[in-house]
Amino acid sequence: MYVYPVVFSPTEQGGYCVYAPDFKGCITEAEDYAEGITKIRDGLCGMLYILERDRLAIPMPTPIDQVERDPGDVVSLVDVSLDEYRRRVGSKAVRRTVSIPEWLDDMAIKADISLSQTIQKALMEELQVQ
Repeated sequence: MYVYPVVFSPTEQGGYCVYAPDFKGCITEAEDYAEGITKIRDGLCGMLYILERDRLAIPMPTPIDQVERDPGDVVSLVDVSLDEYRRRVGSKAVRRTVSIPEWLDDMAIKADISLSQTIQKALMEELQVQ
């Protein structure tokens, strides 16, 4: 779980420009705060996902009281969990070679158990991924 500050800057059209100052280019527009949080959270997920995937440095969040803002801007904190995002965008199957005892393989075949599904389920339970 990550938590980053975001800035809501009122626009002349009546909505908000919403951006995450710790991530250059993470910016969106929204009609209200709820839409802004939803959209900026999705943008942050995308950026954090790529940084994690590519093993790049993830920026530390700027303390909320140190975020630069213009008069009239509102600064809020947004929590970002990548679990759901990973499932949505990173669900490409990868091939892994595993070894199990022959007797266990025979039992799984007789019981018509999918090893792939069973391993996925066990890994998700072990890693506490929901």
